[in-house]
Amino acid sequence: MIKRLVVLAVIACIPILVFAQTAPGKTNMFGWVVPEKTLEINFYQADRGDQAQHDRDTQQIRDFMLKEFNVKLVKNVSDVDTTEKLNLMLASGNYPKIIMAMSADTVSQWAAQGHLYNMAPDVEKTYKGIKSTLGYLYGMYLTDKKELFGLPRGWGLLPIPDQSAHIRWDWYQEMGSPKIATPDDYYNVIKKMVAAHPKNANGEKVYGISWSTDQVKVADLMAIWGLKDGYKEDAQNNLSHWVNTPEGLQAVLWLNKFYREGLMDPEAFVNKYDNWKAKFSAERIVGHIGGWWQSWNAGHEIWSKSPGWTDDKRYVQISIKDPAAKVAYFTPKNTLGWNYTVITNKATAQDRADYMRFFEWAISPMAVRIFGWGVPNLTDASDGKASFWTTDGKNWEFNDQMKKIIMAGAYDQVPNWNLRGTGEFFITQGQALTKDAKPSTVWADQNFNSDPAPEAKWRVLMNKNLEGTEFDFTAFEAIKFLPENVLTTKRQQIKDAEYTGFVKAVQSNTVAEATANFNALKATLNKLGLADLEKFQNVEYKKNLAKMKL
Repeated sequence: MIKRLVVLAVIACIPILVFAQTAPGKTNMFGWVVPEKTLEINFYQADRGDQAQHDRDTQQIRDFMLKEFNVKLVKNVSDVDTTEKLNLMLASGNYPKIIMAMSADTVSQWAAQGHLYNMAPDVEKTYKGIKSTLGYLYGMYLTDKKELFGLPRGWGLLPIPDQSAHIRWDWYQEMGSPKIATPDDYYNVIKKMVAAHPKNANGEKVYGISWSTDQVKVADLMAIWGLKDGYKEDAQNNLSHWVNTPEGLQAVLWLNKFYREGLMDPEAFVNKYDNWKAKFSAERIVGHIGGWWQSWNAGHEIWSKSPGWTDDKRYVQISIKDPAAKVAYFTPKNTLGWNYTVITNKATAQDRADYMRFFEWAISPMAVRIFGWGVPNLTDASDGKASFWTTDGKNWEFNDQMKKIIMAGAYDQVPNWNLRGTGEFFITQGQALTKDAKPSTVWADQNFNSDPAPEAKWRVLMNKNLEGTEFDFTAFEAIKFLPENVLTTKRQQIKDAEYTGFVKAVQSNTVAEATANFNALKATLNKLGLADLEKFQNVEYKKNLAKMKL
C-alpha cells in the first residue's frame, strides 16, 4: 500500500461547478441511479479506530453522498482488538449486515460456519461490473466451489516501485556520477564515498550501508541477483529458495565484503528504527537497500528543515543488477489486496440487492476518485475544505495549485486536510489504474510519477531508475498456510533459522568462513524441511497461476 495519506490543500480558485440534485430513479452525473428511499450502508470496519475522529473527518463526504446519491454512509469503528471484537460478535450472534476489512482467514472461518453471503451468483448474472473490473484476479477470490464470500479492498497492481538500492546524491555528484549498474559498481562507489567522507561533522564514523531490525529483508538483497522475493523461478515455474541457488551464495559474499572491509554499520542487524534514522540524519550512512521512503524520511525530509539545505542533498533510489540476472526483481506485488468486505447472513434479500448495486458502483472509476480524493468541485477555501479535483461527470481534472503541493510532498502545510475523509470508505476500491478513458489511481499523489513538473523531478527520477523492477507475484504471495498444515509451523522455523544464519554468514571474518556459514545454513534449512516447503509452494503456485488465467 502507498506509504502516505493523501492530503489536499486550501485553494480558492477551483472552477465552480454547481450540483443539481438528481431526482430519484434518475442516473446522476457519477453513474449512480438514485434510489427513491435513502439507502443506508451501515457497516463495521475491522480496523482499530476512533469513532469521534472518524465522524468529524468524514462529515463532508457523508453529506455529499446523502445529497447527491441518497446514500447514507455509516461506519462503525472501535479502539479495541479487532480479532477479539469479531470473535465476540460471532459468539453472541450480534453482528452487522456488512463488515469491512475482514481478513482472508476470518472470511474463511465465518463462511464455513454459514455466516456469510455467497456473492458469486449475483456477480456472474447481475453485477458483472465487479467481475470485469477485477479482471484476471477474479478467480483468485473464489473458493474451490466457485463461491465468492468477500470483495477485496486495495486490490490490483499499482506499477510503482517499493524497494530499491539508495545512494547519497550530493556526494555521488561530487564524485562525478560514475556509472552504477552492477553490485560491484555500487560497492565501489560506496567505498570511494566513505573514503572521501570518513567522518561526519561531529567526528563520528561514516558507514556505507546499514539497516534497522524491522528493515532487513533478505529478499531485497536477492532481488539484485534476479530472484523473486527470495526465490529463483525456472522456465517451468518451479521456485527454489535462495539458499539452494548459486546466486544466494554470491549475494551473501557480496554483502560480506562490506562487513569485512568496515563499510557496514556494525549495528546493522540490531539497530532499532529510531537509532538507525538518527545515524542517517546525522550523515553517517551513504547507501541503503530497502523501501524508497526509508531514506527519504531519514534523509532530506529532515535535512530540508535546516537553513542552507540544498535540493540535491538527499538519497536517490536506483536499481542495480548482477550481469547474469534478467531483471532485478525488487518489488513483488500481492495484488489481491489488504482484506475484504463481506455481507453477512443478517442481510435480507432486499438488503443484499441494494448492497450489491452499491458495491458495483463503488468499484467504478468515478467512485474510486470520490472515495480516494474526496468530494469534487468545492470552492470554499475559508476552512480548508476546497476540493482537490473537479469534474462534470464525464471529464475530470486535478487543480494545478493543489497538484503542485501534492507533488512537492508539502502535506503538512495543508490545514484541515483530514476533513476530506479520504480512504475512510474504501469498500471495494483497488489501487490499480482505473479502466476508463483517463486512467488514474486511488492514491492522488501517485498520479504524477511521470509528470515533467519541477516538483515531481525526484519521484520521476526514482521511477525511471526502477522501471520494470516491480512485478505481479500474487500467485506466490497468496499461498495459504492453514493452521492444520504441518508446513505452517515448519515454515516459521525455517524463517527464523534463515535470518539468524544469514546474519552469521554476512558477518563472517573471511570469505572461506562466510562460505562455510552459508553452507551450514543451507544444510540447516533443508534439514528443517525446506524441500517439502518448496514442493508444496510449487504446487500451490502453479494452481494460482492457472486461476489467474481465468
